[in-house]
Amino acid sequence: MAASLSALINTLTGAPWLEIIRTIAPVLTAWIAFSALQNWKKQDRAKREAEFLDQIIDATHQYVLEMQRPIALVRLSRMGMAAHSPSYSTLAVTDNVRAGAIKYIEARGEQDGKRLREALKIAEPAVIKLRSLSTKGQVFKFIEYTACFNAVTLLTWHYDHITAFASMIESSQWNWQNSEVSSLLEKVIAIDTDETLKSLSEQNSEILKFSRRNYQHIYG
Repeated sequence: MAASLSALINTLTGAPWLEIIRTIAPVLTAWIAFSALQNWKKQDRAKREAEFLDQIIDATHQYVLEMQRPIALVRLSRMGMAAHSPSYSTLAVTDNVRAGAIKYIEARGEQDGKRLREALKIAEPAVIKLRSLSTKGQVFKFIEYTACFNAVTLLTWHYDHITAFASMIESSQWNWQNSEVSSLLEKVIAIDTDETLKSLSEQNSEILKFSRRNYQHIYG
């Protein structure tokens, strides 16, 4: 036993420890640096992902808020169309609605269309921001990002739809007998502001659910 211990001591004391340390040290340092870099990258990515989620929630809230006035103006215009509908019943319901819309556009379309354009202009930066973020979000590996992208697409589609409505009503020089103009008129006057508000609320909820899932993934 004593002989074995003596041999071990001799081996240890005779080993070139300084050389071993000099050899191992760079490898160990490189490994520590690599681990630190990977950890930093992970933390940085999590930070950027969380910032994106914050931004898209804020942008959605701002968009929904600023779309309230354009939607309210469309509602008023629709009421104006109904008020201009013929009071007699010799026409079919759809023809009555169409006739009322044309009379309204000829009487008040330019004025109300201008006011609607001004409201849409105020909301435009929120639309641009939301669309930009939805494109940017594709570079991250978010869980179920398609749901978020589709929600933004539908949210901003309502802006485009109301913009078409404004274009339709602000000019009284349309050829109402033209089939394409007639088709566009029917699509525009079919806007249901209650359904629009409902859709905005639903898509906002989709984005919140998407964000909640990914917050949990980042910080869980």
